[in-house]
Amino acid sequence: MCGIAGLWRRGGPDPADGVRVERMAKTLIHRGPDDFGYLFANSQRMLASVSQATVNDFDPDVLIASRRLAIIDLGSQGRQPIANETSDVFVAFNGAIHNYVELREELESRGHTFRSHTDTEVIVHAYEEWGENCARRFNGMWAYAIWDARKRRLVCSRDRLGIKPLFVAWHGDTFYFASEVKAILAAGELVATPNRSFVHRYLVLDECENGHDTAFAGITQLSSGHNLVVTREGHHETRYWSHVDQTGHYDYKQPGETFRELFRDAVRIRLRSDVPVALLLSGGLDSSSIAVHAKAQEQAIDIEAYTAVFPGYEFDESRYAALVAKHVGMPLHCVEYKSSGLLEDMAAVTEHLDAPPRRGQELVRWKLLQAVSAQARVVLEGQGADEMLAGYPDRYTKSYLCSELRMLRPWNLHHRVPRMISARQHLDRMHSYPAPMPPIPGRILGDQILKDTSNSMIPVQFKDPLTRTLFKDHALGLLPELLHFGDAISMGHSLESRLPFLDHRLVEFVFKLPFDDKMRGAETKHVLRRAFARDLPEDILSRRDKVGFATPLKHWLQLHRSELFDVLNSQRTREREIFNPAGLTHCMSNYRVDNRAATRLFRCVALELWFRRYID
Repeated sequence: MCGIAGLWRRGGPDPADGVRVERMAKTLIHRGPDDFGYLFANSQRMLASVSQATVNDFDPDVLIASRRLAIIDLGSQGRQPIANETSDVFVAFNGAIHNYVELREELESRGHTFRSHTDTEVIVHAYEEWGENCARRFNGMWAYAIWDARKRRLVCSRDRLGIKPLFVAWHGDTFYFASEVKAILAAGELVATPNRSFVHRYLVLDECENGHDTAFAGITQLSSGHNLVVTREGHHETRYWSHVDQTGHYDYKQPGETFRELFRDAVRIRLRSDVPVALLLSGGLDSSSIAVHAKAQEQAIDIEAYTAVFPGYEFDESRYAALVAKHVGMPLHCVEYKSSGLLEDMAAVTEHLDAPPRRGQELVRWKLLQAVSAQARVVLEGQGADEMLAGYPDRYTKSYLCSELRMLRPWNLHHRVPRMISARQHLDRMHSYPAPMPPIPGRILGDQILKDTSNSMIPVQFKDPLTRTLFKDHALGLLPELLHFGDAISMGHSLESRLPFLDHRLVEFVFKLPFDDKMRGAETKHVLRRAFARDLPEDILSRRDKVGFATPLKHWLQLHRSELFDVLNSQRTREREIFNPAGLTHCMSNYRVDNRAATRLFRCVALELWFRRYID
């Protein structure tokens, strides 16, 4: 796991580029505190060095920097950028190739020679063997840049699901890339300008991510499952993987057993590490499943679990986390978030997100992972299961009912109708379940923001409504946002987050399953419950009260009311003309009695703090 950054000035060298790339790399120290390296290249020569000063020896037009967080092979042989045997192909890499052991064996059998035991070096040789489509052979998470001196081209790639970020931008004929937006801005050529489409999504649609744009105009993301090839003549982006490709019929006779075997192996290869590994454990199905299968692996004998606790609140889940930890024999650390420095925490999180946080869970995660980082360098998490296994009943029950209606036939009424009744009754009972946050009403927004609103829904054709909804969340909105937040906050503490539920083999399998293997009546995650029925305590398997990552946001806002109102009532805020003053006053008056108003208030403050950090 690392931070990478670089540029290619296709119009010819600029003597200031060495300083620019060094500034870019310094913004990523938290992503790679253990080591750093540079690659400088032009059409005649290449130089791999750890000293920026050596750029003065010649005039490079390609400059690549890497900051290393050492996870596999901790020695200096893992320093990036890493070269092939002939030192004419180099890679700078952020992420983890979990099947690197198997790939290395295959590549060695084909004649490749390795100098280290890192997963990074596997990428160089895989590229030599299979070209840019080597990404299809990887199981893991990645964002990398390969400089191929033989062909004078830069090959960038991002993993199938976008777990690891790669931001890109053009300034005239110069191409920039980096693991974080702030690194591109640090080069000093692009001006930080707000992306009004992002502001619209954040305030009106309650979305931060669409998988492509950022909060900054002119800076975008390389799309998940895509390669980008840059040459002196131009550039092109190609897709090597998509959820849409995974919609065929499945031929698994025992989906529960198949799911179990795929998941077990996903956990196994994500435990490969030369540094301590920890686990985030909430007591829900997802993290509990990881705990069971991680503890069963020999290399996980010393793994410890961490959970966020909210003493005195009904959504505190520490009792479930403790139950699972005891069940598997795993030490459990409880971390309580104290909001004494709310604005400071919001500023810290914004600094690492390069975007405003949305609901407050990000602040809890910030403190939770801070605690984990004191003991481990790698942490396993259950992210990604809810969005492919219909884990949010309030969000997916209506789509499920529509899917059942489409399948109704006279001969199957006897089992489909009871499922529909059960699902509808469960939906009616969920009046206390936290509903998805509605967008900020128009009365809170200024006229200019309202003019920028547009319909951003992307039509997607799938065979049933539930799968269509899951696809949208998994590929286009909800999960990409959670992955962005998850990566930025974990790397803010120099911590590698690994996600077994996003093993591409598991995702491909689940998206081929019939909708009622994901949700059946009032039961979410049906195939997961079936797969782990003999592994988990009954109290965990039968839970129907999982509320997601809830926080006492209203209480926090009340404690810091004066500071928050000072921000929103300031002259700087009014001059932006983002919020309608009368509407904002209404929101500020109702947050104490309305959870939704509290979330709106939090987002308004968060957006203003982002403007102050990056735009002013």
